[in-house]
Amino acid sequence: MPAAGRKYELRRFNSGKMMTNKRLRKLLTDLNEELHSARDLDPETRELLRELNDEIDEIAGRDSDTALDRAKELESRFAASHPVAERIARELVDALGKMGI
Repeated sequence: MPAAGRKYELRRFNSGKMMTNKRLRKLLTDLNEELHSARDLDPETRELLRELNDEIDEIAGRDSDTALDRAKELESRFAASHPVAERIARELVDALGKMGI
């Protein structure tokens, strides 16, 4: 592949990763807003959400398998009692998967 083609591919990859990071942050904001007023979240679930927030904030330049695990855990916890939060958590899992995390 010519050098110009490799530069294009790298630029496209970096652009896609930046867009995915923005999408992760948007989904996390949506999830936090959805759960902000939820009174039925147990302390363990709130802590899991806080940890996911911290890990997504750190992901900007690196990958984290733990963030994916936490997103999956939140998705399963919200399935019955918080369907909107469950959908947002599922989108987080999908976005992390697309990043290769």
